[in-house]
Amino acid sequence: MSKWMVIGMNGKTRPILVPAYLKEFQCIGSSCEDTCCAGWKVIIDKDTFQKYRETKHPEMKDLLKKNVTRSRSNATMLDYAKIKLDDKDICTLLDDQGLCKVHSLLGPELLSNTCATYPRMLNRLDETVEKSLTLSCPEAARLALLNRSGIDFIEEDEPTDTRGFMNRTLQTVQKSPYFWDLRIFTIQVLQNRRHSIEMRLIVLGLFFQKIESLQQQELVQQLPRIMDDYSSRLDNEQFIQSIKEIPNNLSFQVGMGRSLINYRITDGFSSQRYLECLLDMNKGLSLEDETPIDEVIENYKYANEVYYKPFIEGHEYLLENYMVNYVFKNLFPSDQPTLFESYSMFVVNIILIKLHLIGMSAVHKGLSTDLVIKLIQSYTKVFEHKEDYIGNVRDTIKESGYSTMAHMAVLIKS
Repeated sequence: MSKWMVIGMNGKTRPILVPAYLKEFQCIGSSCEDTCCAGWKVIIDKDTFQKYRETKHPEMKDLLKKNVTRSRSNATMLDYAKIKLDDKDICTLLDDQGLCKVHSLLGPELLSNTCATYPRMLNRLDETVEKSLTLSCPEAARLALLNRSGIDFIEEDEPTDTRGFMNRTLQTVQKSPYFWDLRIFTIQVLQNRRHSIEMRLIVLGLFFQKIESLQQQELVQQLPRIMDDYSSRLDNEQFIQSIKEIPNNLSFQVGMGRSLINYRITDGFSSQRYLECLLDMNKGLSLEDETPIDEVIENYKYANEVYYKPFIEGHEYLLENYMVNYVFKNLFPSDQPTLFESYSMFVVNIILIKLHLIGMSAVHKGLSTDLVIKLIQSYTKVFEHKEDYIGNVRDTIKESGYSTMAHMAVLIKS
């Protein structure tokens, strides 16, 4: 590799923080089982759109003019145009092998920001750029989730003219004196393998409930002591036992499952892989409205004990890696208006993933890493781009009075 490719055309570099797995990522192209070119609106930035209009390539000139159209409302420099999809919701710029014609005929430098960076996600914190992968990409999901030793992070330099854009620049995070402390503590708790996933989540929730009640100045002063306190609780047998005695209540999970079924009917899902998982969950738990809730709960309990738990006890690293990637990619706990709302939405995603997996395990008489990858990847693909459903769940939690830590703990334990 020539020197200019290492330091960039402008000779400048910037510090970048990445999970170690990202260094291994390569797009697998037409071998991908759920291409990113299907089911989503593909946006084109203004600079790329203008280059498309100026191309003289004999095949691509007319193809681009026909299939790349201006956004007529609320256009921005980054969301300036879009690529038309065919009747199967697939990008119209793919060849017969499912490969991108822009890439093959015009070169990677003519890819839009969206296509050039996906599945990479970028954030800026102070002077550091953070880059991770969204798990809506199957290959990214495999790299992130299948690492038995857990996710590590590395810091390095990359050229400042590397393609990409910032998803968000959070001034509140940059100015916060405790963001990094909270984030590092969160990841440490989530990677504490002496305890179950449920135990880690409950301890984390109690911690956020505690610090939510403090004024910022109090928090800055007391945070080190509070983090030490909650870290030590993981070694307190009496405390651990009290959490183990928290009762179960599955009615809320059943309600969420049924709302997903209804949401699919009214709104539809573009991901066939997710639809297969959803239908498996429905079949495994008998979530249809006419099925008595007591029967659904019994189906859940049976599948949980017979199929889900025996698998997940040896594969909790899959869920751990999902959670750590979520925390890093989403700038948790600064991705919602309050710390505890960030925690609550985080937990909602874990609960929904677990609900799907338990239903799927009943249909498949067990689970495999392939099934978990399929679910988490397709779930992420659907719900990272359908925030209205997750928002509805958040509102339901508030309206039902489940937004307290006491109720969150019951949901986690169920």
